[in-house]
Amino acid sequence: MKKTGSEEASPGSNPSADAEQAPAEPVERARLQADVAKQRVRIAKEELKRARKRVKEAKREAKRARKLAASARKVWKRVRRQARVADTVAPARSQTRRTQRRAARKSSGRTAQR
Repeated sequence: MKKTGSEEASPGSNPSADAEQAPAEPVERARLQADVAKQRVRIAKEELKRARKRVKEAKREAKRARKLAASARKVWKRVRRQARVADTVAPARSQTRRTQRRAARKSSGRTAQR
């Protein structure tokens, strides 16, 4: 009967050696799987640590952005308030200046006419 690939013995091996390795193979495989699992756990922990650092940095960045936005709002409000005050006060000043200039022209015009 023809042997399949899994049943075929490797060239140069004897059946007694296969009998000794057969019980050791599952143990070795289990040990390797445990090592791989440990490595996966270590990698996952490192990744979690990096993710926590990214979250902390994102929180810091958000805090900086909020502070910057608040200061920008304060500056904007201050400028707007000053513009509003300047609009209400400026026309009164310009009218007084205008009337002063007119008065000065009139008085200098009168002296020039005399």
